[in-house]
Amino acid sequence: MTRTLLAGSLLPFFLLFGGCSGGTSGETPNTDQAELAQSTSGAEILRWEDLMPEGEDEILAELYAEFYENQEMRMIEQMNLAQAARAETDIMTLIEEGSAADTMEQIGTYNVVADLNGMNVRLPGYVVPLDFNADSEYQEFLLVPYFGACLHTPPPPPNQIVFVKSEVATKITDLYEPVWVEGVMKTGEFGSELGNSAYELSLSNLEPYVY
Repeated sequence: MTRTLLAGSLLPFFLLFGGCSGGTSGETPNTDQAELAQSTSGAEILRWEDLMPEGEDEILAELYAEFYENQEMRMIEQMNLAQAARAETDIMTLIEEGSAADTMEQIGTYNVVADLNGMNVRLPGYVVPLDFNADSEYQEFLLVPYFGACLHTPPPPPNQIVFVKSEVATKITDLYEPVWVEGVMKTGEFGSELGNSAYELSLSNLEPYVY
């Protein structure tokens, strides 16, 4: 089972359409436990679904459907009769794992919840470093809703990734475990090699997520 802190309404899109298969099993973190981890700074506790504006679920579903329709059309154009017979009803089975065709662009929008801009927030998630070092200290990393996101295709939509920046390098020893991040949120378009984000957070505090 892939461990996730993502709202249940969106999770099927990421897992059904080639999401991370490398997560470890364990208890699913539940943001209803947020009351047990209240910050003293008065930060607004968020769930991942709070980063999605109204109607974004439907937009995301349409984008995925359109992508796979186009993908199947391209596959059909390149198939011979033997491949078509093998494919039966699922053309996507012709894509070999690890092949050049076994890739997927980031799907989603930069639509954001405008009220989050400038807000001091607290959000649980998994850390995806943008670089690695021997001391496990990072000044920039991505926060994502489920384990392995951005390391396996496809990455979550831009409005389900938070680009985190810290003035001081922050030590994160166990990337397999979720954390709480806290800081001021900013909306916009923030790019990285592992995935683009519609949110940036200036980190003021990071601590382990306690189940």
